[in-house]
Amino acid sequence: MKDKAKFFKALGDETRLKIVACLMDHEHCACEFTDITDKDQTTNSRHLKVLVEAEILDYRKEGRNIIYRIKNDEVKVILQNIGIERIDTCCKGC
Repeated sequence: MKDKAKFFKALGDETRLKIVACLMDHEHCACEFTDITDKDQTTNSRHLKVLVEAEILDYRKEGRNIIYRIKNDEVKVILQNIGIERIDTCCKGC
């Protein structure tokens, strides 16, 4: 039950919801979230950490970049079932 509470608590923030929605179709580099959320890198890092700890997101390092994605298809289905939809992003990239 505690894991479920952590999962939903992580989604209880507008910035984190925006991050998750951006990741519904494809992964993004951490550096892209400043354009997506209009928040600075430090703030985005805190939000990403919450989402990773709630087991919503996963990441991998690619050189100096950290690439984030929805953890797996099961999590993606849960997110879709609770109404989180993909949003189009127009980020400039790294």
